Amino acid sequence: MWYYENDKTPPVITAKKHIESCHGGSLELPETAILFYMRGGEEYAAANYDTVKISEKFPRFLNSCPVYKFRDYDVCFLDGGRGAPQAADTVETLAALGVKNVVTVGMFGAFGSNINLGDILIPSKALSEEGTSLHYYANNNIFSPDKELFQAATECFKEANSSLIVSTDAVYRQTLFKENLWRSAGAVGVDMETSAVFSVSGYCKIRAVSILIASDKHPENESSEEWKWSMSREMRCGFFEKSIGFVLGLETV
Repeated sequence: MWYYENDKTPPVITAKKHIESCHGGSLELPETAILFYMRGGEEYAAANYDTVKISEKFPRFLNSCPVYKFRDYDVCFLDGGRGAPQAADTVETLAALGVKNVVTVGMFGAFGSNINLGDILIPSKALSEEGTSLHYYANNNIFSPDKELFQAATECFKEANSSLIVSTDAVYRQTLFKENLWRSAGAVGVDMETSAVFSVSGYCKIRAVSILIASDKHPENESSEEWKWSMSREMRCGFFEKSIGFVLGLETV
């Protein structure tokens, strides 16, 4: 753990200070943001909806990107980054710019026996095996989405699984032994961002929910079929369409 209860000193760098240093603090965003944690999301939205680019550079600390807005909706969208550090950076920057609702759209590797390629997961909880959240909380490694956004998402995606997800920093250390432990804890899949999105959103007092698609199925033991990448373009585009439709249809934003 790297959070100290007796540390009352301010951060050396804050999202607000960084925004002011690189953007002049002039960027205004809608209250709701879609974060794409998978390739092609922004391109799909821009090609299939009436959108406008509102900034060439989203002023986060790690690898800025363009920000777009749906012209007829108070919703923006951007690439969320990759991994927990950039997820935290993105959420803190959004919060500093006045965003109040975050919906992440991403992928996960499925290892649960009851979940298959292309299935949708809306995690009710995220187990953190990433290091970023340990800087925000002491003695906590389970984080949850906003209750209202979670309920709205599960009502929209009626076929979705709502089990636990694990978020990890170590792509190549998802061993069969470890995934068996995760299964025994009730988890059905793994990604790199969800626990950090939930933890940092809670810290910043904004709402968040994650909508994820199973992009690949992991072997359960050494005799199972070996891992391979299985995500198709059709699956990806269908998932984008339904996820965007869910956010644009929200009455609470």
